Amino acid sequence: MSNAMRNFSKILVAIDGSEISMKAAVCAIDMAKKDNSQMIALTVLDISTPRRVSSSFITAPTYGLKELEEKRKESQQWLDKFEKLAAKENSTTNNNNNIQYKSEIIEDSTSRVGSAIVDYAERENVDLIVIGTRGRTGLKKMLLGSVASDVVTYAHCLVLVVK
Repeated sequence: MSNAMRNFSKILVAIDGSEISMKAAVCAIDMAKKDNSQMIALTVLDISTPRRVSSSFITAPTYGLKELEEKRKESQQWLDKFEKLAAKENSTTNNNNNIQYKSEIIEDSTSRVGSAIVDYAERENVDLIVIGTRGRTGLKKMLLGSVASDVVTYAHCLVLVVK
C-alpha cells in the first residue's frame, strides 16, 4: 500500500501555541478521526538556555523556577485547547470513530526540540508526526523552521508539515 493511502494507528502532533501548530493539531485530529487513530499532543519545553542578568549568570538553585512554572502553565493551556478540540470532534461524531487522545509536556535540557520530538515519537511507536512549518520563534521569510526541519530530517516515520 502506498504511503498516501496508509492508515495511521498513532499520530503525534507537536504544539507550541502558535497559530500554525494549532492548524497542525486540527489537521491531525481530522486524520485521527478518519483512521480511528490514537492521538498524542506533545509540547517540548527547552530548559537548556541559561538566563543572563546584568552580564552575569545567576547560580542560585531556585533561579528560573518562576519562569519554568510559567512555561509549564502556558504549555498546559495549549494542550487544554487541543483536548477541547478533540473532545468537540468526538461529540460531533456520528459513528464509533471517537478519537483516543492524550497530551504530554516534556522538558528537555540536553537536546534540540526537534530531537526531543523525534526521540519521543520513536519511544511511543508513532506512525505519523504532524508539525507546523514554523513555530513561535519562526521567521516569516523562512520556508521551514528549524524544529520542523530537524523532525523531517531525523524522524523514523512519516512527517506531515502543515502550513
